[in-house]
Amino acid sequence: MGLPMWFLPQWKGQLLSADQSSASALAEYSQVFRSIEGNTTFYGLPEAARLRQWLDLTTEDFRFCFKLPRAISHAPDILAALRGLPGRDLAAFLEVILTHAPDKLGVLMLQLPGRLGADRAGAVLEALDYLLGGHFSGGQGSGLTLDIAVECRHPSFFDKTHHEPRWLRALADRQIDRVVFDTRGLMADKGSSAALLDAQRKKPAMPVHPIATGRCPVVRFIGHPRYEDNQRYFQQWHKKLSQWQQQGKSPYVFWHTVGNHDVPQLHRRLLQEYWQQSVVWPGESGIHQTADLWG
Repeated sequence: MGLPMWFLPQWKGQLLSADQSSASALAEYSQVFRSIEGNTTFYGLPEAARLRQWLDLTTEDFRFCFKLPRAISHAPDILAALRGLPGRDLAAFLEVILTHAPDKLGVLMLQLPGRLGADRAGAVLEALDYLLGGHFSGGQGSGLTLDIAVECRHPSFFDKTHHEPRWLRALADRQIDRVVFDTRGLMADKGSSAALLDAQRKKPAMPVHPIATGRCPVVRFIGHPRYEDNQRYFQQWHKKLSQWQQQGKSPYVFWHTVGNHDVPQLHRRLLQEYWQQSVVWPGESGIHQTADLWG
């Protein structure tokens, strides 16, 4: 489980120590969470020194789920972008992880733009095959296996009568998962705040088809601000996540709320009610305590 970022000023004195800074907050975050949705790499890859700092700040069992840069994922030709300058940057980025902390690379996520429909599925698969071919993991002999998940934002990928079955078979053949983006709670909110309306405008309302085609299914959940209004969805995801684990899979789930100011509280309440786990936050106790999130 994880969140979309490891620092917000509103978390100080709660999830994070009162005097915590954004530069070192990841160390405290990783005492509570086991993963992070790496949105920052969607906008640009960090320098090697900064990446090594992130890796050093986290616990041994922590996993980074980085997004491929949008210079690649949103390029007119994804494969050409992988082979071009952004691809070389990506190779260097993954090489740092490979040599410094190879076990901390979780799922590499490819977020497709909303304009890219299932008629371009072949081109996307070519790019995925290029990634799986070892071009960014130090070559085939490196020993690093990339776990990849694809987030589709065009309705044609969810057409059960035609495109979706073929798409899921192609992903399963490659042991690649599809990111399940669940915005049902967000879209059910009838409020009128500027932040809410902006989030509803920007986030896609895609169908929720929780089908795992690889070993690391990924869920991105954006909830309703009232915890109780998410209960039906929480029950569904608790059942599905448990089922995936029983099947030997390693699911990732990232919780979101509008603005994310209260998302640590949502996470803690979920652990208490569904996984019978309690968490002591560094900002409350003044000490770092590790919690087993899954039991």
